[in-house]
Amino acid sequence: MEKIFKKLWILWMFIIITSFFTMNGAKAEHEHEPVKPPIYETPGLMKKPVPVYCGPTEFMLKTVTENFNNEPLVVGKVITATGEVVAMLTVFVHKDHKFDMSVLMTMLDKNETCVLGYAKEIKFYEGEQT
Repeated sequence: MEKIFKKLWILWMFIIITSFFTMNGAKAEHEHEPVKPPIYETPGLMKKPVPVYCGPTEFMLKTVTENFNNEPLVVGKVITATGEVVAMLTVFVHKDHKFDMSVLMTMLDKNETCVLGYAKEIKFYEGEQT
């Protein structure tokens, strides 16, 4: 009796292991139109880890305007592919427009603002002279 159970056990394990290998190849096949990847998945673009400092929006805006003596120069909306506005991107410059600048992103769905970049010795591009 024990030999029969042992043979059944071996047969059962063989069936289970074989099913794992044969089921992985089973896929539904149907025709569909190719989906264009989002712009961020475009070949040549690479996601990189960068240091980003975030904090409560009121604290971050107060710090950039009072401690760094910056003022907003330009602001833009961060919009998803569906048209939803998810954040605001703001460029702040020192009040003398020469010393430094910061780029901040404020998430609209939570009380959070992040410094995406900071630079010193800024220079403005001059338009073409006609």
